[in-house]
Amino acid sequence: MKTKEMTVRSAHGLHLRVAGEIVKLAKSHECNLSLSCKGCKFADACSIMQVLTLGASEGDKVQVRADGPDADLVMTKLANIFEDGAGI
Repeated sequence: MKTKEMTVRSAHGLHLRVAGEIVKLAKSHECNLSLSCKGCKFADACSIMQVLTLGASEGDKVQVRADGPDADLVMTKLANIFEDGAGI
C-alpha cells in the first residue's frame, strides 16, 4: 500500500470537476484509492459523493492511500490532478 499527503491547490477546493477527475482516475486503473481530509474517515475514490463530502478546500492536506498493481501510476496522476485543479 502506498500512502502520501497531497495539498489541494485549486482555489475552489475539491469541487465537482476535480472530484469527477479523481473518480475517473480511480475507476480506470487496477488500484483501490481512498482519500481522507480533516481527520474524517477514508472516502472511496470511486464514489463522487464520498469524495465531495470530504469538504476539502484550497490548502487542505489530503491523505491518500493506493493499493494495487497500478498504485504508483495512480499516485502520480492524482498528484497532477491536485496540482492543476483538473485544468481550472
